[in-house]
Amino acid sequence: MEIKGKHLYGLSALLLGIVALVFSLFYWFINRDFDTTVKATLAAGLIGLALAAWLEIDLITVALKSRQAKYGAEALALTLVFLIVVGLINYIFYQDRFKKRWDLTENKENTLAPETLKTLTELKEPVKAVGFYTSQSAFNQESTDKLLKNFSENSGGKFSYEFIDPQLKPTLAQEYNVTRDATLYIERGKQREAVDFADEQSITNAIIRLNNPTIRIVYFIGGHGERDIEDGSELGLMNIRTSLQSVNYKIQPLKAITATIPSDASAIVIAGPTTPYTQGEVDVIAKYLAGGGKAVFVLRPSTLMGVKKGEPDLLADYLAKSWGVTPRNDVVVDPSQYVPQLGPLAPISTKYGASTPIMNELKNIASFYPSTRSFAIADSSTAPANVIPSALVQTSSVAWGETDFDSINAGSPQPDAVDAIGELVVAATAENSSTKGRVVVFGSGDFAVNQFDRQTINGTILINSIKWASGNDSLIALTPKANTLRTLNIFSIRDQTIVFILSCLLPPFLVILGGVAMWWSRRRSNA
Repeated sequence: MEIKGKHLYGLSALLLGIVALVFSLFYWFINRDFDTTVKATLAAGLIGLALAAWLEIDLITVALKSRQAKYGAEALALTLVFLIVVGLINYIFYQDRFKKRWDLTENKENTLAPETLKTLTELKEPVKAVGFYTSQSAFNQESTDKLLKNFSENSGGKFSYEFIDPQLKPTLAQEYNVTRDATLYIERGKQREAVDFADEQSITNAIIRLNNPTIRIVYFIGGHGERDIEDGSELGLMNIRTSLQSVNYKIQPLKAITATIPSDASAIVIAGPTTPYTQGEVDVIAKYLAGGGKAVFVLRPSTLMGVKKGEPDLLADYLAKSWGVTPRNDVVVDPSQYVPQLGPLAPISTKYGASTPIMNELKNIASFYPSTRSFAIADSSTAPANVIPSALVQTSSVAWGETDFDSINAGSPQPDAVDAIGELVVAATAENSSTKGRVVVFGSGDFAVNQFDRQTINGTILINSIKWASGNDSLIALTPKANTLRTLNIFSIRDQTIVFILSCLLPPFLVILGGVAMWWSRRRSNA
C-alpha cells in the first residue's frame, strides 16, 4: 500500500505540474505579460515536476537504463543538433547583411507606403518615437512595435523608438502629459507631436509636421453650391479637410468672394460649383492669381454649373485665356475603361502627367472621374506668356467628350464630328514661371467626395494637388491600401468531411502507422 500511495502521489504531482505549466503558458500567450500569475504558476509547475521526479526516482532510474531510454537519448540528441543548426541559420540570416524581408501579402500590407519611405529617406535629423503602454495594452504595443521597427529599418538610422510603462515611470509620463494608455509621441529635437492612433498614416503625418512646422492656410470658396468641407456625408469633403489638417494645414471656408482674397491664403479651392460665378468674382480670382496666388479648380461641365445655353462660362474663359487650359462643355464617355457601378460616364485612368510631383507615388494606380468635362491644353506656341500648362490625367484612346446632353439623358450617347475624341485630358496643371502662380484644374466636381475617397486614390490626388498648388511639394498623402477579406467558404457536408479527415484524423493516424511500422521492423530484426 505504501508503494501504491507513493506512485499515486507522484502521478498527482506530475499531473498538477503539467496543468500548472500549461496554464502558465496559456495565460502568458493571452496577456503577453510575464506577471506574478505567470511566475507563480510556472514555479508551481516546475515544483510539481520536480516532486514527481523525486517520488518516482527509482522508476526513472530503471527507465534510464532500458534500451528504450538509449534510443530516446539518441533521438533527443539528433533533435537538439537539428534545433541548434536551425538556430544558427536563423541567427546568421538575422544579421544586418542578411536583413532582407519579403512581403508576400496580396496588398503588401506589411510594406510601408512609397510616400512613407520617401519621408524616411529624406530625414535630415534623428526622429524618435516614445510609446507609453501598460501591461493591459500589450497587444497594442506588439502591433505598434512591429510598425515602428519597419520605420526604423527603412530610415537609415534616423528613426528610433522605445516603449515606457507609465505605471513604472510616472514622473516621465507626467513630463509627457500622458493622460491615457497606449499613447505615442514623435520627437525631433525639442519638438514633440502626439499620435492619437498609431498607424502608418498618423506616424508619417507627425514626422511631416515636425519637418514642416509652417502652417499653411487654404480657403475653400463657397456661395455657389460647392461641396462642403464640414460635411461628413458621402457627398461632403470632410475627409479632405481632416487629411490636410493632419499635416499642418489650416482649412478655412470663405462663404463668398468679396473685394479681395485674404492675404494669408496659401491657396484657394473651388470645389464643384453648381451655379456660375459672376464677372466680378472671376476678376477677384484673376487678380489674386496674377499676384502669384495658387488655386485648385474642381469644376463640372458648364451645363451642370448652371451656365445657360448661349451664355459665357466665365471661369472657363478665364482659365483658357490666362492659363492655357480650356474647359470644354462636354461630358467624357469611355466605353472601355469605367467604373461598372457608375457606367461609361465615370472613366477610369492610369495615365498621369509627370510634370509635377502630384502623381509621382501614384503611378499605375487607377483613379476615376464621374461626369467629368475634358480640357484642351495649349502648346508652347499658343500658351500665355510665361505659362506652362500640362496634362495631369488622361483617359483611354477610345473615350470621347459628348456635347449632346440630350443623348446622355436618354442613355444613348454616340461620338460625332463635334466631339473631342481620344486620350482626353480630365485634369491639368499650369504654372507661371514669372509670378510663381500655380493652378490645378479638374473636370469632375465629385471625384474626391467622401464616398470615393475612402477606398480609392481620388482623395489623395486632390490632397496632393492642393499641397503642390500651395507650394508644399514634399507633403504627399499616403497611397491607401485596400484590405482584402479572406474567408474559407465550405459549401457542402462532403467538403466539411474531407477537411475534418485531412486535418483531424489523418495526422494522428500517420503517426500511429509510423510507430507500428517501426515496431514491426524492430521485431523482425530481433527475430
